[in-house]
Amino acid sequence: MNKDTLLNDQHYKAYMKKVHSMINKLPKHDQADIQREISSHIFESLNNYPETTIEQALENLGEPQTYLSEWVVTKKLERAVSTYNPFRIIWGLITGIIKHGAYAFKYILFGLLYLFTFTFGFLCIAKIIAPSHTGLFISSQSFVFGFSSDISNAHEVLGAKFIPICLFITILLYMVITVLLKMSLVKAKERLF
Repeated sequence: MNKDTLLNDQHYKAYMKKVHSMINKLPKHDQADIQREISSHIFESLNNYPETTIEQALENLGEPQTYLSEWVVTKKLERAVSTYNPFRIIWGLITGIIKHGAYAFKYILFGLLYLFTFTFGFLCIAKIIAPSHTGLFISSQSFVFGFSSDISNAHEVLGAKFIPICLFITILLYMVITVLLKMSLVKAKERLF
């Protein structure tokens, strides 16, 4: 089968129209990548099994909504993690939780890890606003790292070093979690086709 026959087939056009409706919010080059990948998959299927009709090849591929929701979320998250923009990453994770229930747990887990990371950043602000209640407090019975309203019988150990330490922890955790998210997206992409 040649590509022109495939591209002019009504079933193929209807299928690709469904695909386009699901990916139209992605950047144009991501849309083109997805459409090219799907077309290539269909074309290879038709060439590998010459007795297969275009309609059968499309049926074997399945309805676009069965596999495209994960693909769209993966593309959005790939773009977000490549920029290291925390707002885009969080928005991508929220989209993944809402639109892709099968992997919602994974996206929730990454969201919680980012939330944990940002708490160290918030501690830097708390140290500026309430320096006597924020830090590493040690008493004879316990210790507290962070904010504490009850600092009786405790003394703060880190002092001015608290903010740089929290910033370092925030940046380190953010980078490690983002690299782990990138690795999980690579695995998800391999699973798609």
